Amino acid sequence: MENFKLLFQIYYRPASAMSEILDKGSWLFAAGAVLVVAFAFYKTVNPKLETFYAVPQFYQFYDIERLDSDEFTPKMEAEYEKAQADYRRALSERPKIPIVGDLFFTFFSFGSSFLTPLVSLSVFYVPAVILLMCFLGGVGNFGVVLRRDYGALATCTLLGWAAAHLPFAVLGVLLFTAAGVLPGIYLSFWFLSALLFGVFMIFALRTVFGANYGPAALTVAVGWLAISLGTFVFQFISPWMLSPFLLFYAVIYLGGYVGGEVRGFGNAFRQRQNFKRFLHNATVNPKDADARVQLGLIYLQRRQEEKALRYFTEAFEIDNEEIDANYELGKLARRSGELQEALDYFATVAGLNDKHSLSEVWREIGATYLEAGMLNEARDALKKFIERRPVDPEGLYYLGKVYKARNEPEKAREMFEEAIESARTSPDFRRREQRHWSRLAQKEI
Repeated sequence: MENFKLLFQIYYRPASAMSEILDKGSWLFAAGAVLVVAFAFYKTVNPKLETFYAVPQFYQFYDIERLDSDEFTPKMEAEYEKAQADYRRALSERPKIPIVGDLFFTFFSFGSSFLTPLVSLSVFYVPAVILLMCFLGGVGNFGVVLRRDYGALATCTLLGWAAAHLPFAVLGVLLFTAAGVLPGIYLSFWFLSALLFGVFMIFALRTVFGANYGPAALTVAVGWLAISLGTFVFQFISPWMLSPFLLFYAVIYLGGYVGGEVRGFGNAFRQRQNFKRFLHNATVNPKDADARVQLGLIYLQRRQEEKALRYFTEAFEIDNEEIDANYELGKLARRSGELQEALDYFATVAGLNDKHSLSEVWREIGATYLEAGMLNEARDALKKFIERRPVDPEGLYYLGKVYKARNEPEKAREMFEEAIESARTSPDFRRREQRHWSRLAQKEI
């Protein structure tokens, strides 16, 4: 019942629903939901589209086996020419997909099996999306991220696909026997379900990886090519031939091993769920500030700042010297424009440990002073940070902004150039993350 609630929650609270799926979702339920919805969709909507937009074949107009006959009489030649004319007329008069025309069938097909979505999403789409997020979003090494997040992303993806296609599958069933329904209606079902799935996937990527809207949207747009790859593959083999993969996946998802070495993809997903459950149980203790901080960090990573703020605030109320709570509350206050409140939180952090978070508290203090227009204080804080972290592109960029605001162009340019160079020479796993500050610094020069 919990998973049904999560499925329908996607429609009106997609971000929250994806977060709840990470905590309580079941891959097996998600896979079952895709099969049920796909069966209804592929037996009602797709057949209508396949019939209407089908590309005529010459054998429908002429028995091509007759061409092997030794005798080709004038009558047979006339029948052949008539068949050719009818075939060309059918090709020219047949309806085409609006705007894209036959290019559509290069990437997609209406004649697929209802098993196709589950296999395509599991085998092609989810790994491709993870690869794109590693490349575009800088979330880490592909192999590590695949093992860590495949189960979580697959569950969100499958439930997202089921939710996106469910309303149109229901409409397809209701209209299937109705007469006079325009083919454009069914085509709109197909495109709207695909568009809605893309929207849900953006929320899934923001929740699972903490991605920004830009990289998430770009990943979803390019990720469609993986589904097209699945469509191409299934032109030559039936998706039922890959169904043993699903049984194999179910085994390793439930905790199995292959050769005693490959741990089930589902283990990391279950461990994440168990850890979250443990933290929630720990919050029963009214004096446990750390559990609330950890929950706040989880929600912050999922881009759910309201929930994160609530847990950080609860931790602060339990212990107003909880250093992580003060630090995160300071960053959230700065982000919302409450600069004095942010400085108060950061002052507490610096007083408890001025090297907190690898001294990044001083970078946050300097950036807050900069936004407040207190340039001398910003310069002093950022210089202290740069002395400890001389190759941090973000800190160098902020210090360059301070010098620029103080009308010291040579020093500003030096900081911006160092920020660019520092980002360029960052290790591979951090280079994409630092690229943002390099671009900002280049705009300032």
